[in-house]
Amino acid sequence: MKAFVISKYGTKPLWQQVLKPSLLSHQVLIKVRYAPVNPSDIYYSLGIYGIKKALPTQLGMEGVGEVVEGKHKGKLVAFLPARSVGSWAEYVAANEYDIYEVANEIQGSMAIINPFTVLGFQERAKQFKSILFSSARSSTAIQGIKLFKELGKDVWAISKENKDYVNTILDDENLLSNIQKNIKDKTIFFDSTSGDKAGSILTSLPGNSVLVNYGSSTAAYIGKINPNQLIFNGKSVEGFWMHNYYTSLTRQQKEVAFNYINSKLDTVFKSDIYQIVKPQDISGEELYKLQSQTRGQGKILLEFK
Repeated sequence: MKAFVISKYGTKPLWQQVLKPSLLSHQVLIKVRYAPVNPSDIYYSLGIYGIKKALPTQLGMEGVGEVVEGKHKGKLVAFLPARSVGSWAEYVAANEYDIYEVANEIQGSMAIINPFTVLGFQERAKQFKSILFSSARSSTAIQGIKLFKELGKDVWAISKENKDYVNTILDDENLLSNIQKNIKDKTIFFDSTSGDKAGSILTSLPGNSVLVNYGSSTAAYIGKINPNQLIFNGKSVEGFWMHNYYTSLTRQQKEVAFNYINSKLDTVFKSDIYQIVKPQDISGEELYKLQSQTRGQGKILLEFK
């Protein structure tokens, strides 16, 4: 079988021959149909993600495919790959407790990482009426906006242009003053950009607001935070990693959560598709370049059928 592999962190992946994974007693073998290219995949290959595996290592953190060996044989499932392998491959091993039956193979390939991230946001935001996203374009933000609006929250997003699906604060020279003008309640600010701007936005929000960083598209430190805002105004900064939220759930809780996700896979948790490519038709370098050019315009899917 073949898979996208890196032999050194910071290098582009190669589509190459690898051994088909052997299974442990609690695992199944899946013939992969589709796997998305997520920002976390790129960060992982660069060596700046939260986990590292022994090299060489396969890439890809989720996908969809048919179980061909083990329990649930013949079922179409969304999956997280076992730690030793990746989803950008023709076959993958997955733990039985990390697979979920789906009907839609396209949306099913993206049914775990972003949706569970958004459910983690929902859990963290229970005490907040006001929600702010640092971007109105990413798949995670769009899903979060749709879910929080459905829940009756006051949802805002920062964008270069007005969006008809969310209260928009334009990302221009008046950004901070417009935040102060429009947002009056304590706010949970979900940030995926970091940098000085993130800190300045937190400073501009009402007292007792929280900045929750879940990514760094700028690869910059969070700065421009006045300590007095933390000490006297009750503001705080946190990090969110979907892996920690997901592993904190029991199997039953994961099943309940996924059933909820699956029921809204064509609405709240639907992801736009920018392009579907076959691994044999694109190099790792071309794939990364394509990913960098299409952020905010939909997902790139690898097709292994």
